Amino acid sequence: MRKFNRAAEPAICTTHSEKWNNQWVALRNTNPNASFQWYRVENKSAHEHMLPTLYDQSQGHCCFCDAFPVRGVSNDTIEHFRPKSQFPHLAYTWINLYYCCDACQSAKHEQWDDQLLHADADDYQFSRYFEFDFTTGSIKPNSLANEADQKRAAVTITLYGLDSQARRRNRLWAAEDYAKPANKSNERLPYRDFLGAS
Repeated sequence: MRKFNRAAEPAICTTHSEKWNNQWVALRNTNPNASFQWYRVENKSAHEHMLPTLYDQSQGHCCFCDAFPVRGVSNDTIEHFRPKSQFPHLAYTWINLYYCCDACQSAKHEQWDDQLLHADADDYQFSRYFEFDFTTGSIKPNSLANEADQKRAAVTITLYGLDSQARRRNRLWAAEDYAKPANKSNERLPYRDFLGAS
């Protein structure tokens, strides 16, 4: 999870988010099993309106595992950090939406814990919460962090599946690519914190 600054709320959200949130809440109250569909305006879905800004603010990297490229390998997914099933009043709220890969979204799958980390928090720093084992590609809570920070890191690793065997393998593959002279600028590579510190 690489630190990033949240972009300004797009005009589409300023204009429509409250109304769309209210519509989704009303629908859920009427039918708790209602399937979420992005509302539409100006011949495009809200997803289509918001996605470019979400994509740009994380430089096209998944906001949770830092996979890159997401586009072309995964769906262009918008993650509801606080799940829309549990927090329907936030379904269209800008600060609750993140650019995300399919793997992270599938791993979390509507789960929630108040201790979950997000990388655009004012006080977030990767090294405060996490550390890597560069021999295996694994990620774990920072052993020097306080108990509360270690717990938050552990929850985040678990809910987003950040230490799966596939993620470990992919980090090691990325490190091999990064070692090539042509790839020393790592903004266009995945797992930037792993690469920058390995």
